[in-house]
Amino acid sequence: MDEIKQTAGVLDRQLSDVLATDPLSALTAVTSIRNLIAERERQAVTAAVADHTWREIGVALGVSKQAAFQRFGKDWVVATKRQMSKPEWKQTVKRKLVG
Repeated sequence: MDEIKQTAGVLDRQLSDVLATDPLSALTAVTSIRNLIAERERQAVTAAVADHTWREIGVALGVSKQAAFQRFGKDWVVATKRQMSKPEWKQTVKRKLVG
């Protein structure tokens, strides 16, 4: 995790340098980074929901469980529903949302 923080610092300095000389290029870079981060965030939530509750995921994201579920839950519900029988699916959804 320390390596990621160091990399973020390097990235911040690089973006600041580009911003000072070419704001449009900085915007393009920020947009690319934002899209990459959003995809990794979705992947992390998808991986986390297998072993953690929406409350725990919300805490990790710095939001409520309701906000986490509202943002990422639909994809999880659809994927889970495809993989389970209806009774199993209902129980799983209930367990994850209550926790």
